[in-house]
Amino acid sequence: MNKYTLPSLDFMPHRGYNLIMFKNLRIISCVLAAICAAAAIFVFVYAGIAWGFICVAGAVAFFLLTLMFKRMQEDRERKDNPPASSGDFITGRVSTEKKEDTSDKNN
Repeated sequence: MNKYTLPSLDFMPHRGYNLIMFKNLRIISCVLAAICAAAAIFVFVYAGIAWGFICVAGAVAFFLLTLMFKRMQEDRERKDNPPASSGDFITGRVSTEKKEDTSDKNN
């Protein structure tokens, strides 16, 4: 690693730490989005329309952060626990049992 690269999140001692961190950041940003949205009503009434739109923009920004942290958490969970293979679109599910050859044979 040279001095210009940023460290990755894989240096953490606990693999579950990242999931807990993303979950906490999701909750915090969701609460801040709700607070900004509720405050926007009072700001529209008492401070004016321009300041009200600033509060609404803050609520939208915090909501987008919530969605970003949710996607990061789901990506990390999918990376840590990949789904089981389910075959492909032609053959369907992959069975673990060996099937006998059922081709038509003349006796």
